[in-house]
Amino acid sequence: MQSFLPQFKLSPRLTCVSLIWLFSTMASQGFCQQQPATQFRPLSVPALKKTIKQLKPINKLLGEPQPGQWLAQQKESGQSFSEYLRSRPLTLTANRHTLYVQPIGNFNPSQREIIQLSSEYLSIYFSCPVKILSTKSEDEIPATAKRIHPSWGNQQLLTSYLLEKQLAPNLPQDAFALIAFTASDLWPGDGWNFVFGFASFRERVGVWSLSRFGDPASDPESFRRCLERTCKLATHETGHMFSIKHCTRYACNMQGSNSLAESDSQPTHLCPECHAKIIFATQADPIKRINKLISFSQKHGLNREINFLQEAREILDD
Repeated sequence: MQSFLPQFKLSPRLTCVSLIWLFSTMASQGFCQQQPATQFRPLSVPALKKTIKQLKPINKLLGEPQPGQWLAQQKESGQSFSEYLRSRPLTLTANRHTLYVQPIGNFNPSQREIIQLSSEYLSIYFSCPVKILSTKSEDEIPATAKRIHPSWGNQQLLTSYLLEKQLAPNLPQDAFALIAFTASDLWPGDGWNFVFGFASFRERVGVWSLSRFGDPASDPESFRRCLERTCKLATHETGHMFSIKHCTRYACNMQGSNSLAESDSQPTHLCPECHAKIIFATQADPIKRINKLISFSQKHGLNREINFLQEAREILDD
């Protein structure tokens, strides 16, 4: 969870069950186009460790955290690729291989497009099918799970109700995770002001809010910025569902954040260690994954990532 509230600590990380992804030739679903297994042989652990060494030179090490930043207030030891493997991480499997997206509430056309594109990005990022479910109405949420913020005056939805009552009971059988998007603000309960996203990794459900990412209908730059923020939050939180802890060594999408400004300063790409974790968990072809990320970034103006991705592709394809 990225709380963006520095005075609070996060819940303990989940304990995960290990299941190794069984690579198959299943037909394309949602946005994901799976390649036949004969075209790519999943990388072994030694091969993944080699990619870590190859990619290190183009990744930026973190310096001392500045006051107010996540690592200045949260004492986290990080997680190497070897530590990740020993944690018996959650991975895609033949039975749990699809990410489901559940829109909740009212969205303007631009917000609906953000959800559509973010779902496409999730599919590329995690090399798996993504399916968008029919939108649920906020009218289904009882008054006890809503509030008007005492200072700001905006409506907020209670995250625990959404996770426990609306998402967890409706987790599809083949779901790796079920992720909800809402246009309303979120709050996790007493003592909190708001959160951008909240998840139950054990139950494999999460909810993210678009309300603080700006109005994508305002102008093209606002749309691009909202898309970048939404893609970053969705992939960060879903990364936790793959048992990845916060990154404390590199500039990386899996860094923790205390504020929107801190999150905006962080990349959407993964550091060498976290990249190896995702490739292990999804058994993806790294080059094909990078090519799709470059194509998406070029098409939708996420230019900040393109040079890094091109350089990573050149290194891994050598």
